[in-house]
Amino acid sequence: MDTLYVTEPGACVRREGQRFSVWKGKHRLASVAAFDVTQVVLFGNVSVTPAALFEALRKGVDLVLLSRTGTYRGRLVGPDRQNVILRQMQFRRFEDDAFRLNTARAFVRGKIRNMRTLLMRWGRRRRMDMASAAHRLRFLGERASRVDSPESLRGIEGATTALYFQGYREFLPAAFRLKTRNRRPPKDPANAMLSFGYALLAGDIESAVYRVGLDPYMGYLHLVDYGRPSLALDLMEEFRPVIVDAFVLDLLTHGRMHPGDFESRDGGVFLAGEGRKRYIAAYQERVLTEIQYPMGKDGVQKVTYRRCFELQVRVLARVIRGDDAAYLPFLVR
Repeated sequence: MDTLYVTEPGACVRREGQRFSVWKGKHRLASVAAFDVTQVVLFGNVSVTPAALFEALRKGVDLVLLSRTGTYRGRLVGPDRQNVILRQMQFRRFEDDAFRLNTARAFVRGKIRNMRTLLMRWGRRRRMDMASAAHRLRFLGERASRVDSPESLRGIEGATTALYFQGYREFLPAAFRLKTRNRRPPKDPANAMLSFGYALLAGDIESAVYRVGLDPYMGYLHLVDYGRPSLALDLMEEFRPVIVDAFVLDLLTHGRMHPGDFESRDGGVFLAGEGRKRYIAAYQERVLTEIQYPMGKDGVQKVTYRRCFELQVRVLARVIRGDDAAYLPFLVR
């Protein structure tokens, strides 16, 4: 385990020796060794004792606070964020229009390439014809490489995402078929699962950005705005289909989620109860899956997807420093 998720309302995270324990009243719900944990994610009404808080900060364990539906609220990080020179370079690169556009193009190309690869893979498995969608995605990916403005690039990114979800919805079981991608709030169970997964993924990417020493709020594709972790959103684009879309499809295809796992409230549909716990466990399983990651001249290395997030941030950091010429997105094979 490298992330401890605490979802039980009213639970409390405590320090017990060299362990983090989760209690509710007089009942201990979980206990994990502190050295096994790099992140603690708290959902809703969950508290942390001062001893556990200080231990997390001392060991560099990220404390991420989400609402009970997965909306990001904030995080507590330790003092080991001292690479101010790298962040200065990151901000100067933002003022370089050519660098900003080229890097944004790479994020979008990576996302489009991964969406296309997965649609074709799922189509082959289901014996469904995705050739037209794949051809269109390739065409738009080539256009993304030539656009001369961030606005045009974001327009292409939006068009490819809409096209992709038209194909993606065809693989979902009828009981979970989505009419269109929607959020804030999600209107159906499939959208609820996607939105919740993207929130978890964004938290993982942002943690990786902090570990490397970059500023998650200064990005190159997404508009920079107050409270928006633009760089984390940039870097997660290529991972959205690979991590969240793929494992949501897997959960639904294998009947691991049920209509009773969701609740309707506040104008939307959300994961609830045991369904949310099952979903989080499946997400954890997905990001801890080991893959072959290309290490340049050193060949490939077996790493988890979560480690891959940090490695991709380090790829970007090398580009920002000028050690590498261009950002190379992670591509699924």
